[in-house]
Amino acid sequence: MISYILRTMKAGAESLRNHPQILFIVALLIIIPILFLYSGQQFLDAGRENQDKLQKDKIGILHDVVVSFMVATDFDVKIMQAEIERISRVNNDIKDFRVVSIEQGVVSPIAALDVNVIGKLEPFTDMFVNATVRQNESLIFEVPTDEGRVWLAYRAVFDEKGRAYVVYTKTSLVSVDQSFLDREHKAMLSLAYIFAFVIGLAYWHIKMTDYSYLYKREHQQNETKNTFINMMAHELRAPLTAIKGYAELLIEKVVDQDQKQYASRIDDSTERLLALVNDLLDVARLQSGQVSVTLGYVNVSEVITAVMNELSVTASEKQIQLLSKGIEAPHQAVADYGRLQQVLTNIVNNSIKYTEKGSIEIEVIPKRRTIEIRVKDTGMGIAATDQQKRFAPFFRVRSSDVEAITGTGLGMWITKQLVAIMGGTIAVESIQGVGTHVVVTLATEQSAPILKAASGV
Repeated sequence: MISYILRTMKAGAESLRNHPQILFIVALLIIIPILFLYSGQQFLDAGRENQDKLQKDKIGILHDVVVSFMVATDFDVKIMQAEIERISRVNNDIKDFRVVSIEQGVVSPIAALDVNVIGKLEPFTDMFVNATVRQNESLIFEVPTDEGRVWLAYRAVFDEKGRAYVVYTKTSLVSVDQSFLDREHKAMLSLAYIFAFVIGLAYWHIKMTDYSYLYKREHQQNETKNTFINMMAHELRAPLTAIKGYAELLIEKVVDQDQKQYASRIDDSTERLLALVNDLLDVARLQSGQVSVTLGYVNVSEVITAVMNELSVTASEKQIQLLSKGIEAPHQAVADYGRLQQVLTNIVNNSIKYTEKGSIEIEVIPKRRTIEIRVKDTGMGIAATDQQKRFAPFFRVRSSDVEAITGTGLGMWITKQLVAIMGGTIAVESIQGVGTHVVVTLATEQSAPILKAASGV
């Protein structure tokens, strides 16, 4: 039994060491509410004591006033009766109010709230007689009743001839207790709200702890994934580059047409694999937030010219015209030169892939605080049902004509992420069988709203 207890305690200690937040949760759910309840009860008890003290002081002051009035009026019975009635009218808590005379042990009311008892003998004389022992001090006793607490108060006073009189009041504490009970209910309701808040705080802490744990685990998984992808990309690039180099060498050296064709196919396949490796590496870096950009003022016309020069041979092989519009004058935008070139290269190269004949035009349209770069082609276009998926990973146009077109379906997704990182937007307008317009919008000022809106991508 002892060994079991020791093992349990050891396991509990180990669990607390591994999950210190448990102590915080226990404190929130148990210790803090108990402290609130204890302190609240102490406060309420102190409040009740203070309330009773104030009420006793009130009764004592009332007796002082009545005694002073009696002495000032030379114990005039009519005046005392009028004063009792006046005081009772303004104080609804007084249920009985009398002034009795004590002479030779006989106790008889001479003025009273209930005029029917005037002149009659008091049945309970002991308290009245005892009150005469103490002068200048009210004797107050609490009497429980079915209606609630009642205080009986006695105050003795003597005239010039030494005759004793006692001021007697019966005060109900029902209204006072009810008022305090209402305050107590409000206080307990406040404590309930606090307890509910504590429970909510504990729940939030548990969720945040879970989120933190999940975030750490996901972060570790992402690091592992990125490490793996970077390693694989490095390991694949080297042999693929070597294969591509040898394939190009064979294409130049061999004479046999079949062998030249085989080498050309090896070269094409290697090129596709290298493109896939590069795309996967870009995706991994984008998802992990490892892609950084250096924003500055970039000459858009210069970037477009560089892209057209790079892809002119590819376009010529398909007999597609590469046209430009509006780039005669320099146009600046807030962007990263290398990333913008990558974006436009992806867009134009994609247009070349899906255009069989016609032309591709790159147009620059300056706006008030932004600049639009439009890439318009006369390709096969995109169906209306597929346009919302255009920037989804691995999306490719659904058509029998595209089976022979190489691609990973990642290019436009990567393009959208890069545009967003630079603070811009990208949109696609397409009609199937007519062509596609891709619109890239960039800010022309560092403080432009479009730049701020994309800063969190």
